[in-house]
Amino acid sequence: MTSNPLVSVIVPSYNRRRWIGECLDSLLGQTYPHFEVLVIDDGSTDGTVEWLGGEPRYGFAQVHVQPRNAGASEARNEGVRRCRGDLVTFIDSDDALEPTHLETAVRAFKEIPNLGLFCCDARIVDAEGKLLQKGRTWHEINSEIRKYAVRTGLRSLQDIFLFSNCFPGFTLSRCVYTEVGGLDQSIFPLDDYDLALRIAGRGHSVYYCHQPLTRYRVHGGNSSGVANAVPVARHKLRCLRQALARHEEIRTLGPAARRRLADVELELAIAYALCGRQIAATGTLFRALARDPGQITSVAKLVGRKLRKRTPAN
Repeated sequence: MTSNPLVSVIVPSYNRRRWIGECLDSLLGQTYPHFEVLVIDDGSTDGTVEWLGGEPRYGFAQVHVQPRNAGASEARNEGVRRCRGDLVTFIDSDDALEPTHLETAVRAFKEIPNLGLFCCDARIVDAEGKLLQKGRTWHEINSEIRKYAVRTGLRSLQDIFLFSNCFPGFTLSRCVYTEVGGLDQSIFPLDDYDLALRIAGRGHSVYYCHQPLTRYRVHGGNSSGVANAVPVARHKLRCLRQALARHEEIRTLGPAARRRLADVELELAIAYALCGRQIAATGTLFRALARDPGQITSVAKLVGRKLRKRTPAN
């Protein structure tokens, strides 16, 4: 690693004219100066490309338009093929980096041998950029839900299997990214989780910085939102099963691995129920309970919450 490595920031975009300016402004505000920006437009129809071309402020960004809409993972892979940096940072066009993000990531790659992936926490904002969840971060919320503490430091393959990191701001060695084959569009939007598992599975270090160095925007068009809950849960199961098949280290987790799979099967059962697929929901629920009978407690809590919502206030 050179003393001043070039970072290639890859910004995939599809109909994000409303927010891409805020994303690019966050790059202009970085404390680390040695970076390039590649916007990979995935066939937008909202005038994103034309708008960027008419804004001199964003002339620093190289804009490439995909020949067809192929998905965010393919856009990111194309960005990596075109970039020049030793390091690659991914930020979606509706999200943003905090000012010290690149500086912090570069420092980690300089200090940690064999580092393949840097990840961090994120503040959650709404469509207008206002903080949600009373300012609590993605990892604070999910650590509480999952009862799995995460803190700054290296994360093992087993750690990553049991608890995934949020995607905005993933920074990787470009060589490692190429070595593992990049992102897999067929498993989107769990392609980031699959990537982290493959990097750790190849023996490269994964480092998590417990600071909110990104902003993750929640809006109606999120690919991992409630409307896509069924495919998200199904892809998560596929991701976990592939990792189990590949790595003996994960299989040695035993009950913890089964519980992780059962947790996701319960997620899938709930997603099926919410979209009216009751037979699929029931079958998936029984599979989750068979894999981990302890899930009955989680189910009871969910039913209790539903009943309380339906009970009239006194």
